[in-house]
Amino acid sequence: MFTRIDHIGIATKNIEEAVRTLEKTGKMVLGKRELIPSNQVEAVMVAAGDAPIELIQPTSPESTVAAFIEKRGEGLHHIAYRVDDIDAALKECEAQGFKLIDKVPRHGYAESRVAFLHPKSMFGVLTELVERRPGHDVPPYDPA
Repeated sequence: MFTRIDHIGIATKNIEEAVRTLEKTGKMVLGKRELIPSNQVEAVMVAAGDAPIELIQPTSPESTVAAFIEKRGEGLHHIAYRVDDIDAALKECEAQGFKLIDKVPRHGYAESRVAFLHPKSMFGVLTELVERRPGHDVPPYDPA
């Protein structure tokens, strides 16, 4: 069902500062910044090594990412796994007993379709399922 790690999500108060920090670590390819209204965040993908990093900054104090930062501080927010068919993956996850946050996929970065599994189902880690749009499936997954 999961084909590979799609990206690692990091919650940050300031994308610009986070990008500057990552630039110090070595060669990377920066994607385009995108607003994702369904999650009340602004995001940018960074292709760095084997697992891309998604930097997410809340756009509203009511967003779940803002609440996450308030409670836990900036840092690891989620691990995302690539799936070929998100609708089938959600059905399979539910059948396997995983607790779903999303029963229906929502819009993600670069017109992907995404859904989340509750952390209680995955060792305390928020888990995102990602179905990438053909032609937009190579990091940094630019939304163009």
